[in-house]
Amino acid sequence: MKRPDSIIAVISLAAIAVWTFVALPIIYLPSGKSDTFLGIGNTAWTAVGALATVVYCCLTAGLLFFAVYQVTTARADAKINRTLAACDRYDTDPVLDGVARRIAEAFDNGDLAKDPKKYKVDLFSIFNYFESIAIGVSRGQYDEEIVRDQLEHIIVSYVDDIIVSGVSGWPKVSVGEDEYFNHMMKLYREWKAA
Repeated sequence: MKRPDSIIAVISLAAIAVWTFVALPIIYLPSGKSDTFLGIGNTAWTAVGALATVVYCCLTAGLLFFAVYQVTTARADAKINRTLAACDRYDTDPVLDGVARRIAEAFDNGDLAKDPKKYKVDLFSIFNYFESIAIGVSRGQYDEEIVRDQLEHIIVSYVDDIIVSGVSGWPKVSVGEDEYFNHMMKLYREWKAA
């Protein structure tokens, strides 16, 4: 049976009045000594207050620990979600899909090797995407394990087929002196070495 709010308010006020004007005076019947309450003296009540403060501080510390734990796990979850969203762009972004298809077709039919300048924009687009992923990994914004699980084969294949093979026409430089896409090449080398 549902009670209207006004009845609940009246009952609450009546309960507070009974507590204040009936229960508390019965509990606090002064005995012969005026410095005791419920048979406990002033010094003991000070100790009870101090103990209550310690308990309150412990509960506050527990809440603080729990809040820090929640923030930490929320950050980890956000990092995973950011990483998955960034990696999924390779499969779901229509621009990247078109770029990847044009590069694959040109690589397969030999047009890329014949005239890499014709595909310069596409090559820079796909490698800029990989570079942005690698920068996110190096700065801790993306989870490296997830990136590796999702994109290792793809990045290694692109770098091997297009950059390392020389098909891109980009000048070869020694290790650690990459002219293009430093972060991506660092990830590539780490993954190839493993």
